[in-house]
Amino acid sequence: MECTQEAVLAQDPAVARDLFRRALELERRAAEVWEETRDEEPTRSILYRSAAALAWSCQDYAEAERLARKGLEGRPPNNTARELDELLEKVYRKVPSLRAS
Repeated sequence: MECTQEAVLAQDPAVARDLFRRALELERRAAEVWEETRDEEPTRSILYRSAAALAWSCQDYAEAERLARKGLEGRPPNNTARELDELLEKVYRKVPSLRAS
């Protein structure tokens, strides 16, 4: 969270990009720790939602799709599932070829 806040406040785009990438890596690791704990909702799906959103911010659309799909694999709460679905739709509008994969 701290990296994300610093990235938002960064004046230099290169610094912001690096901070968003660092935040993505940390959030992805946290989500992967919870990957096999599908009964641990909403924590698991929220971590994946956050990581997917950071991947979107980093313009890593394939990773955003992968992380959003992982978040939907368990039993996420309705609002989290909706947000993950919305992110997937944004990814597919941006990169239509990902929908086919």
